[in-house]
Amino acid sequence: MGLRAAQGAVHTLADYTPVIQRLYLGFFGRPADAGGLPFWQKQFSDANLPLTTAELSQKYAGNADIRRIVDAFATSQEAQELNAGSNAVFVNSVYLNVFNRQAELDGLSFWTGFLDRKELTRSQVLLWIAGSAQGTDVAVAANKLAAATYFTAALDLPQEGAAYSGANANLSTRALLAAIDGGTDMVAFNKQIDDFIAALITPNQQTSVKRYSGYRYLQDMVNTPAYSAYYSYAGGGVVSPATAGTVTYGVLPLTVNWSRNATTRELVYAAPVVASVGLPAAATWPEVTMLCTSEVTPDGSSNKSTDVLVALSATQLTDAAQLAGQTLSVYRENCVTGGSRVTSFSFDASGNGSFPTSAGLLTLNAAAVTSVLNGQQLPDASTGKWLTFTAYRYTRSDNSTGYMVLQHLGDKTTGLTNGALATWSQE
Repeated sequence: MGLRAAQGAVHTLADYTPVIQRLYLGFFGRPADAGGLPFWQKQFSDANLPLTTAELSQKYAGNADIRRIVDAFATSQEAQELNAGSNAVFVNSVYLNVFNRQAELDGLSFWTGFLDRKELTRSQVLLWIAGSAQGTDVAVAANKLAAATYFTAALDLPQEGAAYSGANANLSTRALLAAIDGGTDMVAFNKQIDDFIAALITPNQQTSVKRYSGYRYLQDMVNTPAYSAYYSYAGGGVVSPATAGTVTYGVLPLTVNWSRNATTRELVYAAPVVASVGLPAAATWPEVTMLCTSEVTPDGSSNKSTDVLVALSATQLTDAAQLAGQTLSVYRENCVTGGSRVTSFSFDASGNGSFPTSAGLLTLNAAAVTSVLNGQQLPDASTGKWLTFTAYRYTRSDNSTGYMVLQHLGDKTTGLTNGALATWSQE
């Protein structure tokens, strides 16, 4: 303690527990793990950082240590997987993690604007939101902090600390804390935490998860996903493939139950999903899923809206050479096969593309294909709208390699009021 005082540190390690837990909650939606809390306590103490998210946000721009430490949370693999979508999705995720509610429209637009204009980083936005709770959010944030603090302290046995590790345990813990509101009886909830931790070390109580990137038919015309998604199912003791579970997806996250058809092994989804397609067909887990719901679009027309989920295990292709020699001839839109005026995508040994249509053969040289794969928007002469294409390579259940191109049609390049997602695949 004398050495730390001589270096200018004025806070104990335990003093940093609340702010570290708030960062875990804000970025990950869960409490600190048994090893993570002492690690970050030392990092904060060695740098003599402030004790609150409000102070961190105020000093972030001028303090390299604050930026280094807080940005390490933002750039971690877990944060990247959870917040793979747009800035709006990130802001809404912070509200869900900290306040257990969706962001109100004004708050969503306010904070997203700072990010879109690059006036603030995601770290800064999270710090500001976490440090500026008002109204009923104050009680929710306080209860979540209390629960997180109790949770980590309760990991006082080696087997408990070891069990709270990995994506499956993290997912279950997020769901546990998502039930907290401003009126939660925290004494009773602490008993739930004790029971939850006890169940973590029992394998047949664990939840398994498969993660995806999500694309939405009204997202901006870009080659990046709009949000993160995941399938979850009972993990411990269940022989693959699991027969039931949930999928959580959407810009505003929606959780839908699914079951597996015993004959075809295909997944069958509950409402509001009205149709679906999984690629490859009858796989244990689809590498690509198209989910369709009935919806009225912002321009007032009726539409079978579409989301496409691509497994994080798939590889996004950014060079024409990666598609060399491939042909994709199966087109799906609105969860229905067929309907495109283009009959197939074919790429020669150099990556030059050929696209037969009812009006003749369209071609793109390899350089143009590469440009498209990296986000160039193409005008669609037949509709007067815009097109983008995003390509993926994935491994099928028989260990062969499959290819898929995600096609996005939109009436604008941003702020779409009408659009459609489609997939091209090999089958």
